[in-house]
Amino acid sequence: MRRLDSGDFELSYRPRLLSEDRNAALSLACNLAVADALLAHHTGLFRVMAPPDEHAIRRLRFTARAFGLTWPEAETLGQFQKNLDPADPREAAFMLAVRRAGAGASYAPYRPGFKPWHVAMAATYAHATAPLRRLADRYVVRAALATANGTDVPDVVTQAFERLPSIMAHADALGGQVERAVLDLAEAVMLQASDGQVYSAVVTDTDDRGARMQLCDQPVVARVAAHGLQPGDPISVRLVSADAEKRLVQFERVA
Repeated sequence: MRRLDSGDFELSYRPRLLSEDRNAALSLACNLAVADALLAHHTGLFRVMAPPDEHAIRRLRFTARAFGLTWPEAETLGQFQKNLDPADPREAAFMLAVRRAGAGASYAPYRPGFKPWHVAMAATYAHATAPLRRLADRYVVRAALATANGTDVPDVVTQAFERLPSIMAHADALGGQVERAVLDLAEAVMLQASDGQVYSAVVTDTDDRGARMQLCDQPVVARVAAHGLQPGDPISVRLVSADAEKRLVQFERVA
């Protein structure tokens, strides 16, 4: 987010540095290799993620339409994501929407006959590269060291694998709340000087409270108390208020 000469704020996506891409690639390769090694030795704690359900996929297709992205009907979400460029603001915003669309990833200990799978990675996956900020990684690293050196995984590590999923779920939930609060704050700050402005949007979902929408020209997802709409409908909405202190934005439908 940067401040404009007018005093308003604009949310933009900073292109990733080459060093960041290389670091991410090395981390991914390491985590995949550790996961394969642990699975082969019938132990480990894995990161698992189910694919978004049909409802979430349908909503994402409308989100892509709002951003002006062409998602062929014959392509799966995974195929479409492979061609997205995180340096492009609209495509980066869509990638963020994908992260928010599913039930999220979780942790699962090794179980005989069960192959852990992470749909976003399209592979068996583990977290091992951030032991300073993720508790689970410390135990995964200890297990990886043991298997790499041909020794038994310590009992304390195996026992921890059974307890860690619930502990990490609580940590992930708290992290998700913080992330949602940060996004809500960024959206409110970005729009706080735009009361009365009209925006184009696309409805991505509906329920008895109204419609969930994606603004076409801003990376903002919000609700509007409008009924009789269907997912995919284009609408125009007016910003009623944007309260940065409460992290709330309010819209009304105008067309």
